[in-house]
Amino acid sequence: MKVTFEQLKKEFERVLLARGVAAETASDCAQMFAQTTESGVYSHGVNRFPRFIQQLEAGDIIPDAQPTCVTRLGAIEQWDAHRSIGNLTAKKMMDRAISLASDHGIGLVALRNANHWMRGGSYGWQAAEQGYIGICWTNSIAVMPPWGAKECRIGTNPLIVAIPGKPITMVDMSMSMFSYGMLEVNRLAGRQLPVDGGFDDEGNLTREPGIVEKNRRILPMGYWKGSGLSIVLDMIATLLSNGASVAEVTEDNSDEYGISQVFIAIEVDKLIDGPTRDAKLQRIVDYVVSAERANPDEAVRLPGHEFTRLLAENRQNGITIDDSVWARIQAL
Repeated sequence: MKVTFEQLKKEFERVLLARGVAAETASDCAQMFAQTTESGVYSHGVNRFPRFIQQLEAGDIIPDAQPTCVTRLGAIEQWDAHRSIGNLTAKKMMDRAISLASDHGIGLVALRNANHWMRGGSYGWQAAEQGYIGICWTNSIAVMPPWGAKECRIGTNPLIVAIPGKPITMVDMSMSMFSYGMLEVNRLAGRQLPVDGGFDDEGNLTREPGIVEKNRRILPMGYWKGSGLSIVLDMIATLLSNGASVAEVTEDNSDEYGISQVFIAIEVDKLIDGPTRDAKLQRIVDYVVSAERANPDEAVRLPGHEFTRLLAENRQNGITIDDSVWARIQAL
């Protein structure tokens, strides 16, 4: 079915207000969920909202909590989220990293006791829109087997890198071939995955999203490389924030909360003038897309460039929501 941005935000806001969330907080949180969905990231927008409400009701998320700064070290700051609302807090942390970068050229904020930030790409995009390189990542509960294992011991630990330009270029990727949210999107649509996304119960690679959702044997991106990157991202986030690791979150908590995150902003304008920056970026883009296509009907892909198109289409035609997901939200 199709809904408008206003309908979507209003429904999110209704559910939040009904659970005692303050009006301004409910409006801001609903706005971010609606923006994520409108940008085409359904897995971490409308599809994720019922899970968010489940954690809110369980007390994992503390809606009136506010992050506080714990340590200042020049361009580096350490903050405690106090389990506040994940997407609102992440936005504040990237804003703070940008502010530090405006003073120092680079800003880094490490956050502990955080909640799921929903669409990580929102915060890289946020920095790039203001002319900064944005880099951020988060750890998570253990939901992926390390390479060579069958049991989940590492997180999907999404990493985002966003480059300012016209359009913005951005990588937003979990350390698994697909996030669990994208497994759900494909399952709801009745689609197989385009490439192998995990192992079946017999240990064979599979493209069936439902099987991987169930047995949790999701495939690390790049096999051992994604597994290794997941581990070091977890280590860095844990050390910089003095927060919980994937192991601690998994073994000590009843669910995924109290996680650790890192937000980095780098000012570009003081290193290179605007016209030179744009010309260099355009040459990279032109060189990449001029490669002979493997399939004449499929364009060479540039990371993040599809979001501008998806946003325009959803604004013009309405936002497509899976009927079952919309029914779940209306029932909340």
